[in-house]
Amino acid sequence: MTLLVLLGTMIGLSLLGVHLVFAILLSSTLALLIYRDYIPLEIIAQLFLSGIDNFLLLAVGFFFLAGELMNRGGVTRRIVEFAEACVGHIRGGLGHVNVASSVFFSGISGSAVADTAAIGSVMVPAMEKAGFSRGFAAAVTQSSSVIGPIIPPSIPMIVYAVLAQQSVGKMFLAGVLPGLLVALCLMVMVYVVALRRGYPAGRWQGVGAILRAGASALVALATPVIIVGGILGGVMTATEAGAVAVAYAFVIGKFWFRELTWAGCGEALVAAAKGSATVLVIVGASSVFAWIVADLKVSTTAAELIFSISRDPFWVLVMAMIFVLLIGLFMDPLAGLVVTVPVLLPVMQDIGVDPIHFGVLIVLNLMIGLTTPPVGYLIYLSAYIAKESPEVVIRESLPFLAALFAALILCLCFPALVLTLPQLYSGG
Repeated sequence: MTLLVLLGTMIGLSLLGVHLVFAILLSSTLALLIYRDYIPLEIIAQLFLSGIDNFLLLAVGFFFLAGELMNRGGVTRRIVEFAEACVGHIRGGLGHVNVASSVFFSGISGSAVADTAAIGSVMVPAMEKAGFSRGFAAAVTQSSSVIGPIIPPSIPMIVYAVLAQQSVGKMFLAGVLPGLLVALCLMVMVYVVALRRGYPAGRWQGVGAILRAGASALVALATPVIIVGGILGGVMTATEAGAVAVAYAFVIGKFWFRELTWAGCGEALVAAAKGSATVLVIVGASSVFAWIVADLKVSTTAAELIFSISRDPFWVLVMAMIFVLLIGLFMDPLAGLVVTVPVLLPVMQDIGVDPIHFGVLIVLNLMIGLTTPPVGYLIYLSAYIAKESPEVVIRESLPFLAALFAALILCLCFPALVLTLPQLYSGG
């Protein structure tokens, strides 16, 4: 009964448009009222504060700020120019440039929303001018933005690492090959659609153009190397790496590219504060939710239910991914992490599924939910940028959804795609 109140109230309030953090807190409060005879409501404030009282979560704010500074410092344009020089000559030209730009930009932002806003504002008008439909341009933009939280640095990976008590460095490494696989699947689909519709390809600019554009973008593309290398080398913690990324973003934007203004710095600080606050209040509220889920022993009940169907690790993982997919259709990825990780992770550990493998699968699965109705807000953001209706964007996104699910299935069936780099790092 308590679990039904908890989940039903939260999902219902979310569908009614109540802000996620309030939906979680209100549903948790109602659930605790059922326990009122022996659990004081003061525990809500205690759990909320303890949830965000984590040094590692400072990295979220730093990575938000680094991405905002780079976006205002001329980095996005140079990344797009480099991507165009590399892949613009393939059939579907600017569609491939869109995907490749998301790959490069993902090493800076760590956020799908930031990726959509930054790349979309540049690529959608350019694609429309080149003869691509606005719906197609928006669909490619929102689908490729899924790469942002997969390739490091990644804000959802940090949140999962906190929830599952895993290494941030290993989670970052585990996302590299799946992120590139997602990009490859999307580029194949762009080529197929472009071939069928007769979309144009750009001209081959030559190796010299690639080298020139690469040299201009090199200082920006070095960001993920500095972040991940510093963490894995034991030189920096994830939080310290975030602070270094902010300093690096400021220096290259202000003194190297000379496009970052003091006004832009102020705008970046405000935007980063809003983004960080959104993430942290959700994590805090979700700590209350997670405590109730643990107290109700939901993971034990879930394990019994799943194991009554099958104990084969592969099929258990498949059932878990179907459950996560359904959650992702209606919930924000961060809330989805907090709802699903406490319930499913103990089950995965019981059957021997690597928590790093499970973490990448669950993050990728929930990110796909951002591109699907009814809640997926990348649909509405990309439609707004393209000045197109969400219905058209959804229809144009169907082939790319197939590509995203293909990448997810490959990562599920072949764990080596996720675990090879973390195992090489740890010597396992």
